[in-house]
Amino acid sequence: MKTYLTKLFDSNWFFTALVGFAVVLPLSQALVSILGGVLLFVSVVEDNWNNKRYRFHTRKSLLFIPAIFLIYLLSSLITGREGNGLYDLQKTLFFLVIPIAFILGKEINQKQKRFVFYTFAFSIFISVIVALIRWKLTVETENFSVHKIGMISHIRFSFQLILIVWFFVLLIQNNFKTFKLSVKMGLSILILYYLSFLLFQQSLTGLIAFCTSLFFYLILLVFQLRRVYKIVFIILAIAIIGIPILYVTTVIRSFYNIEKVDENSVAKQTKLGNKYKHDFQNPMVENGNYVNLFVCEKEMREEWNKISELKYDSIGINGYIVHSTLIRYLTSKGLKKDADGIHALTEQDIENVENGIANVIYQSRKYSLYPRIYETVWEYYVYTHTGDANYQSFSQRIEFAKAAISIIKHNFWFGVGTGNWKEEFYNTFEKNGSNLKEELYASSHNQYLNYLVKFGIVGFLLIMFFIIYPVVKMGGYNDTLFLLFLIFMFFANFADSNFESHMGSSFFLFFYSLFLTNNKTDYLKIQD
Repeated sequence: MKTYLTKLFDSNWFFTALVGFAVVLPLSQALVSILGGVLLFVSVVEDNWNNKRYRFHTRKSLLFIPAIFLIYLLSSLITGREGNGLYDLQKTLFFLVIPIAFILGKEINQKQKRFVFYTFAFSIFISVIVALIRWKLTVETENFSVHKIGMISHIRFSFQLILIVWFFVLLIQNNFKTFKLSVKMGLSILILYYLSFLLFQQSLTGLIAFCTSLFFYLILLVFQLRRVYKIVFIILAIAIIGIPILYVTTVIRSFYNIEKVDENSVAKQTKLGNKYKHDFQNPMVENGNYVNLFVCEKEMREEWNKISELKYDSIGINGYIVHSTLIRYLTSKGLKKDADGIHALTEQDIENVENGIANVIYQSRKYSLYPRIYETVWEYYVYTHTGDANYQSFSQRIEFAKAAISIIKHNFWFGVGTGNWKEEFYNTFEKNGSNLKEELYASSHNQYLNYLVKFGIVGFLLIMFFIIYPVVKMGGYNDTLFLLFLIFMFFANFADSNFESHMGSSFFLFFYSLFLTNNKTDYLKIQD
């Protein structure tokens, strides 16, 4: 092992910096910034300039990526206003730093490239363990608290999980005949480990990105396999699309299976003789039951205060009044909001309400995707019936997208620039009469809409060309892993502005540059 590592690291500090960057990617945003600087520094000071000039000549197509930074810089100089443009420049600085580091950096061989993936996989493995420990030690005070147990954003971490899953899948595929059964089993267990956490952390963006890449992988296999196997993989590809659609459809139908209540014959009093309050105009529902029917606050207050130290009219740890959470929770269980409903709560139910959990499914089915999809459907229902999108991830994105499209219509060719987009979004939210609170105003959580807002159709097409051209020119399309990487990132960018987040751009640019500057595909074939 010592000899193996010595040969790998001997006289190549750029390779050492690559390994360091791969190690910190799943662990720390601050360390990623530091290692990015180290990567550039090492690429400049290591090796002689004759070798650098040769590498520059062979890798010059990668200069199209720093050109994206220049678009931001030019736009900032033209439209910059009170530091707004500088904010965007800081976020996109790695579009300049990382590609230039790879253009100048010392050559690495295929064994070293494979080792970068090994160390990246190991770091992700450790990051998952740390996240699980943090989850075990965390008191759940909100829905989907699992999103916050990771060391970096759960969305960005999901991309790292997807890439390393595909690395091991293709490693097995390319070495299937030479790998021992024990090795294949061990790698398969690792794949399941990473996929299990991908499901566990419930990032819809990550799961959609993975499913799209899986669909394209199966399509690629169809063209490679004999006819007898093609039918099987075509069926699998259809299932990859069909099963999630069927599952989501089932959740939606279940949600909209809302109770039918006759306003004239509904019970007016509780068993104890107290009057129910019925608000038939309020459309809010939980698990098909109307929230604001069969409400007797007098009985709820008295009975709840007997069983919980967190009093009925106090503020809960989720920031909402306890009784608002309690009413929703009772509704989700199909219970009336009265003394009988309180008496029907279990100890676990009481603890859930105290922890701010407003629907029983967020606890009882928290390890499935059902609550995550339900929440999205619930948010859309609330939004379409009340117009309220505040503090609702999916509904807010609809408002952001509406504002973005409105801006694009009026600034179609060249956009509003990096210095003006915040003001433009603010003005558009106001002009559109959005119900969003001002503190929630933000740009579109869609990378393509963001480019169109800032740079118009001209800038958008330029940026897409700058990303795609090096792939074509340098033959990156020959690498299946690289193709899958591009596919899942392409779809993920519809749900978030990943290239304008530090960890999203760092992850993309690092592996994009690694694939293109070392574009042979035999790193997936172990011959030693």
